[in-house]
Amino acid sequence: MNRAMASYLRRRVGTQILVLLLVITALMQVLELLDVTTDVLKRDQGFLGIVYYGLLRLPAELVMALPPAVLLGTLMALATMARNLEIATMRTAGLSMMRLLGYLMPLAAVLAVAQFVLSDRVLPPAENGLKEWWSASAPADDTPTKRWAHTSGGTVSMESTSPDGRRLIDVRLYVRDDQGLLKSRLTATEARWDGKAWRLQGVDEFVYGDRRVERIQVAERAWDTNLRPEDVLRLDVARPNLSTAMLAEVIAGTRTGTQPHRYYQSVLYRSYAAPLAIFVMLLLALPTAVSLPRGTGGASRMAMALILGLGFLLCDGIVAALGLAARWPPLVIALAAPVLFAAIGLLQLRASERL
Repeated sequence: MNRAMASYLRRRVGTQILVLLLVITALMQVLELLDVTTDVLKRDQGFLGIVYYGLLRLPAELVMALPPAVLLGTLMALATMARNLEIATMRTAGLSMMRLLGYLMPLAAVLAVAQFVLSDRVLPPAENGLKEWWSASAPADDTPTKRWAHTSGGTVSMESTSPDGRRLIDVRLYVRDDQGLLKSRLTATEARWDGKAWRLQGVDEFVYGDRRVERIQVAERAWDTNLRPEDVLRLDVARPNLSTAMLAEVIAGTRTGTQPHRYYQSVLYRSYAAPLAIFVMLLLALPTAVSLPRGTGGASRMAMALILGLGFLLCDGIVAALGLAARWPPLVIALAAPVLFAAIGLLQLRASERL
């Protein structure tokens, strides 16, 4: 009996969440494609280019749409079951609100894992692929943007790069000593990635000593740096999407980043905490299950759940922005909003047990 009831609940709620996820994602796709279609057609990519752009943007839109879909899908499914007296029948049979939460937890866990996999494994390469394709299809008259990066070997600038980030044009490298004084300045006509390391071409280096300046000119030499081609593609992206492994490498210094280390520490914690949004949305929507089939209580509970759900998303973004500016601990930035709204959801759930 309990297994059948739990399976039925998960199927009803999961189906509604999936439908809402597809609808929200489709709306986001349509709005974005309407905005970029002209730019894609100017690049002579045609209809297939529009489809390709949409596919590369799909992971980001799914990650963004999943928490609202969980909230709205759970609300709609439970409200429908309440109107049909299904929830009342289950509660008469002894189903408590906490047990209802327990029945739906496996569904939330599956959705949370799916969100983490999408954001950690699928989204970063998709974003890089879009950046590479967008740069490769840029009109010939586009002016290249000069890029800067802080690498393990010093501060580097490049006048332009190839679309895949494997060729850097007019490279300038500035190396400083432990006291912050300029130690050497290197220029190279280009740098090429051979699959394992960079090779500098047309190198002209000035090494500044205590009493003299030494000039070194070579046709080619290796460049030992933690800069990688995929990092080059992200240099002009203010908030790139990185996997947890990439974030750990940036923090350890084995991968180049464009932000302070505290930023990457906060993003790493937030990456692990992001799936908690699924559980929070589920918690906030559950009180709708006690709605009466005829009455105003259901509408007010749905409105409250929507307000709290949107408040959670807003609060999470505000805490992240303020926390980075105020130098809050990364763990506080990641967990403040989920813990606060999870507590609110549990209190609401306990209160609904008495109804």
